[in-house]
Amino acid sequence: MAEAQAAENPPMTGRVQRLGNLFGRFGLASLSSAVVSVSHLLVQLFSIHHLGTAAIGTLAFLLVIIQFGYSLSNALVSTPYTIAVNQGEEAEGKNFDFFFPVNLMLAASQGMICAAIAWATASPMAALLFGMAGTLSLIRWFGRSNAYAHHAPARAARSDMAYAGTILAGLLIALRTGADMPVIGGMLVAASLMGLLPFGTAYLRRHFAMAPGRALGAYRPVWKEQSAWTLVGVLSTEATSNSHSYIVTLLAGPTAFAPVAVGMLFFRPVNVCITALTQLERPRMTRAVARGDHGAAIKSERVFMAALVMLWLATCLVAAIALYFFPGLILKPTLDHRLVMIAVGLCALLSLVQCVQTPMSVMTQARRAFRPLAAQSMRSCVVGLIAVTLLVWGTAPVFSIGGVVLSQLVMMLGIWQLDRRWRRDQQETA
Repeated sequence: MAEAQAAENPPMTGRVQRLGNLFGRFGLASLSSAVVSVSHLLVQLFSIHHLGTAAIGTLAFLLVIIQFGYSLSNALVSTPYTIAVNQGEEAEGKNFDFFFPVNLMLAASQGMICAAIAWATASPMAALLFGMAGTLSLIRWFGRSNAYAHHAPARAARSDMAYAGTILAGLLIALRTGADMPVIGGMLVAASLMGLLPFGTAYLRRHFAMAPGRALGAYRPVWKEQSAWTLVGVLSTEATSNSHSYIVTLLAGPTAFAPVAVGMLFFRPVNVCITALTQLERPRMTRAVARGDHGAAIKSERVFMAALVMLWLATCLVAAIALYFFPGLILKPTLDHRLVMIAVGLCALLSLVQCVQTPMSVMTQARRAFRPLAAQSMRSCVVGLIAVTLLVWGTAPVFSIGGVVLSQLVMMLGIWQLDRRWRRDQQETA
């Protein structure tokens, strides 16, 4: 009888063990990224109750720009750097310091864009602080990428915790003193500075170790082989996934964007975790593909997708509980509750598609198939821009999210075809 029970238990034990391994593999990165997401969520909830409707839309738009900066950093600096240092014997003896000054130039560019937007929509002081926040956010972001590339996720987690802790402390103070756009910008600056501490001064010095012209010269081969195509992919993906943010804000104004912004903030934790876990899994997939272990690469892709879907399910549950039992914490009377509910539902569908698509996209990058990936991204971009523009003109702006869902489905199916073709080729050559 004991043997019969032992024979029945292994499947359950195996499932529990696999679940434990999944949490062990992604737990640290997910937890630290989730804490950062929660801090951003609290900032936006604070803004909903303490800022005007236009300021809510402006803050949400600035956070979208900063998120876009993360995508640019991934395309131009983080992804090429991670792939370069994880090529095994090929990476030995090579100097990759030129990535750091390039990152500094990218960070400064984002800071100027954030400052210009805040100047036009808020105040000069907000422009100064959000400009600094935009710059420091990319310097910290590449520090996280550097930590993951060298298999030191704990360092990245400490940065996330310091960043989120500073924002939480700032919000506690602001609850007593009140706050406006400059104060929120100051919170983000202080949080980024604290988040840089775990990387040390040596990391910061590497950004100034090489003249900008020399760094760009060393970066040129990376640009030609990889970054130009990944940039095309990121720009088209950004135009696809966040086109509703830009088009609604430009055509209908920040006030019309406010319900969309509230819907987006529920799934911002998923977006941040997607980006963070991509940084964790990209080195693993790249090493597996580089050494010809395609089975390990495919397994990593599947586990990555399973983790993202579980995260999406948990986020949907939290959103449903918050909206059903505690709507007063999320919504203010001036917002149209029906439009917010529609936005949350459409954002949930969009987030699910992105959770399925991202692991396949990372696998395609690990195989260095940047040009086909860019082509798929351009195709979905055209679909997205047309769909979103027509929806904004013909319906309530909140339905523009549906156009993004359509474009992301086109992108997902295109990457799936690339993934299936690669697997078929590997089976034929095996």
